[in-house]
Amino acid sequence: MRICGVKVGKQCYVGFNVVFDTNYPSLISIGSGVTISHNVAIYTHTATSVRCRLAGVYNHVAPVTIANGSWISANCVILPGASIGSDCMIGAGAVVVGHTEPRHLYAGNPARKVKPIDFEKMDR
Repeated sequence: MRICGVKVGKQCYVGFNVVFDTNYPSLISIGSGVTISHNVAIYTHTATSVRCRLAGVYNHVAPVTIANGSWISANCVILPGASIGSDCMIGAGAVVVGHTEPRHLYAGNPARKVKPIDFEKMDR
């Protein structure tokens, strides 16, 4: 990942079959202590080399940021421009578009806020 240009923090886990956008890998930033489970796809662009009318409509390039301590569960898709807040849990199979708030659980397609994560309650 790093050799391709993906920025990765310390003590991260990346599972099997994780796909990082190969056209713009330098637009992907992953914080420290992040878990990315199996079969996750992270895209920083939507484009095609095919000449068609839709190519002009869906030609979008934007960075993806995954903040410290976040956990991306299996089979998630992270789309261009997504920004995942610190200590977020993204549920299995979710499709993340846009921004997530820190310390919350998100799930679904598109990913929606399910509930806050209360670390104080968990530490008791």
